[in-house]
Amino acid sequence: MALSVKTREHIRRWAALAGPKWGALLGGAAALAAAITFTGSALHFTTVADTHGDTVRILTAATDLAAVLQQSGTPPLGEHDEAVWSQTEDGERLDVLRAYTVPVTADGAMQELTVTGTHTTAELLERAGLTYTADDLLTPAADEIVPEGSGITVQRVTYNEYTVDEVVPTEIEEIPTSLFYRKQSKVMTLEEGHDGQDTVVYREKWIDGEWAETNEIERVNEAAMVPTVQKIYGEQVPVSGFVGPDVVDGVPVEGVAATYTGQRATGYSASATAKGASGRRLTYGTVAINPGVIPYGSLLYITSDDGKFVYGYAYAADTGTALVQGKAFIDLYYETYEESVESAVIPVTVYVLDDETAARYKEQNDAILEADTVVGR
Repeated sequence: MALSVKTREHIRRWAALAGPKWGALLGGAAALAAAITFTGSALHFTTVADTHGDTVRILTAATDLAAVLQQSGTPPLGEHDEAVWSQTEDGERLDVLRAYTVPVTADGAMQELTVTGTHTTAELLERAGLTYTADDLLTPAADEIVPEGSGITVQRVTYNEYTVDEVVPTEIEEIPTSLFYRKQSKVMTLEEGHDGQDTVVYREKWIDGEWAETNEIERVNEAAMVPTVQKIYGEQVPVSGFVGPDVVDGVPVEGVAATYTGQRATGYSASATAKGASGRRLTYGTVAINPGVIPYGSLLYITSDDGKFVYGYAYAADTGTALVQGKAFIDLYYETYEESVESAVIPVTVYVLDDETAARYKEQNDAILEADTVVGR
């Protein structure tokens, strides 16, 4: 049904009155929507990290450094402070690097470097214009980070090498023996030694011009030192070097075939190349006997009746008129005349070992005799 003229006029008048209001309302809504869209696109997260403070995260539209610092509650930059911006996955990051000083001591002087961030010793020395060698001592080490609040010290190291000839004093080589049981303070020099000489290279280490240490780096012997060989008293130490069964309380623990106690022992000596009646070379541990009583080659153990003197294990290798005549039971061989006089007459006990026991030690004693080529040993 068509509207009447009156109705159409009424609608026209209403539209004329309401249209401006609705237009303004719609325009404001559009402007608000546009403002919200713009503001939303400008807001972003910013993480502010202060090396002398806290790390905070803010939502801001500000891009000005001062505004960001103010909004995050971070103090403004000092004279040498630095600000470093970087992008993150959800915004950006602002690192506030506060300046600090690093004292550097080298060559008797100290300078202060004003720096930000982290640096190694090598980096800071380069900034300070200082060079160093592999010998110099750096604290901290060249590749270490220098912590804030600490410093760097460079100690210059130099070396000095020199060569000297050194005397090597002769040493005393002591051979203990019970031979001197009657005069225990006695010392018999068998061989006079002499000093040797070494050529030695030393290296001195100097730190900042002051001596630190000296080390030996090479030694060459130019003349050998020869020890002075002396015999001294040793309680119950055998004169002879030959071996046999263990001895307990002055008696071999096994193999004793015969025992002669309270016998007269005398001492004798001969040239270094002398041989006994048996043909055996004479040395410590070879003795003269009456072969009618003790056969040649028998292994014996000889000690004084009171146990203070021990001749030790010995072989029957020689004889003499006095022994055959019974004036002495046994004659103990010494490699020096002085020693034979020292033990001219001693009451001894002689243990004769059986052949089976003696055979077990023959190879070892033959080797000892072969090695014994030095008079007085």
